Amino acid sequence: MVDGPQVQPDLRKLPNRQDGTLDAATSDKKRILFVDDEPSILAGLQNVLFKDRKRWDMVFALGSHVALCELHKAPFDVVVSDMRMPDIDGATLLNVIKDESPATVRIMLSGQVNQEAISRALPALHQLLVKPCDVRTLRGTIERSLDPATFERDAKVCEIIGSVDKLPSPPDVYFALIRLLRSPNASTGDVADVVARDPGLASKVLQLANGAYFGTGHKTASIPQAVSLLGTECLRYLALTASVFSSEADTGGVSLCDLQEHAMQTARLARAFADGEARDEAFATGLLHDVGHVVLALGQSTEFGPRGRPWKLPEGTEALERESLGVTHADIGARLLAIWGLPQSIVDGVQFHHDPGSGPEACRQLSAIVHVADALARSGTTSPQLNWESLDRAGCGDRVASWLAIAARET
Repeated sequence: MVDGPQVQPDLRKLPNRQDGTLDAATSDKKRILFVDDEPSILAGLQNVLFKDRKRWDMVFALGSHVALCELHKAPFDVVVSDMRMPDIDGATLLNVIKDESPATVRIMLSGQVNQEAISRALPALHQLLVKPCDVRTLRGTIERSLDPATFERDAKVCEIIGSVDKLPSPPDVYFALIRLLRSPNASTGDVADVVARDPGLASKVLQLANGAYFGTGHKTASIPQAVSLLGTECLRYLALTASVFSSEADTGGVSLCDLQEHAMQTARLARAFADGEARDEAFATGLLHDVGHVVLALGQSTEFGPRGRPWKLPEGTEALERESLGVTHADIGARLLAIWGLPQSIVDGVQFHHDPGSGPEACRQLSAIVHVADALARSGTTSPQLNWESLDRAGCGDRVASWLAIAARET
């Protein structure tokens, strides 16, 4: 599973927690489950991740049957599973986990090129890594998948986020992409143009391209580059066989068309405000900034997605969300994109687009750009309602006038 020194394990200890860890009921450590049918690989994992035992409660399960027993004892934050195992393979295991414990982040390692098996696994996994995987990549993937929140999220919200395998698109955009992919003459540029029109399509393409299995292992925030990395043949197969895109979903009355139109307006303005190489990143972040609304709508409950509710919500919605759920749609969207493995810049830009000054220093300008673009797209005027105090804390208050001037020229 990983590169690194390996030792022969004591099989009597493999299904149990490492010596010295606390019981799950009394420990506040994040719980990680590793699953493989090769004892030597599990021993290698124990070896290379030895220093992480102080921060993670790690369980090493020899095969899927042992893994399911461990899962029934107590929940895990992350499961990392091999693909090829006898009796119950990784795809089947992760599908079971998705049904029984949707809040668990599901990561698969695979060295095989069996497209049918990968297709079965895609709806159930959040990230797909190449096997063998170096320990730095594995550790980094786990770290980015763990929820950094210091407060308890609503359990239902966590389940909804974890169960989302794709975001629905408006039918006209979805079928435009499918028609294009069915054409033997489709170019990557043509496909990228359609993908860049919708948050649902863009988020899935960026998820796939930023994974080490389909992509290069290097993060990209550029939608055209992501499409180019995947290629039309791969996208055609995934779209038509693995159903990685969708236009069918009950969003409780929330209009996907309204969301898509607003996302496009925000993305175009954000790209116009950004400089040089940052434009693709700004466009993608603007396009994805409100995906949390879609996640909440998919929850289909009176708390998350009340039926018949118009999407254009009144000012102060974020405060109402935080009061009732403990999180906002920005937090939820960022959490989904994080467990999907998108670049940290996009994740942070989405999370702090209502409060740029509270984000990490590296993302404050991007968050500020999206904040202003979002407000302009909502208001349709050059006098949007802005969080000036937060923009000043982000160090971008003095740039707003130039952004507004750009917006006036763009409209």
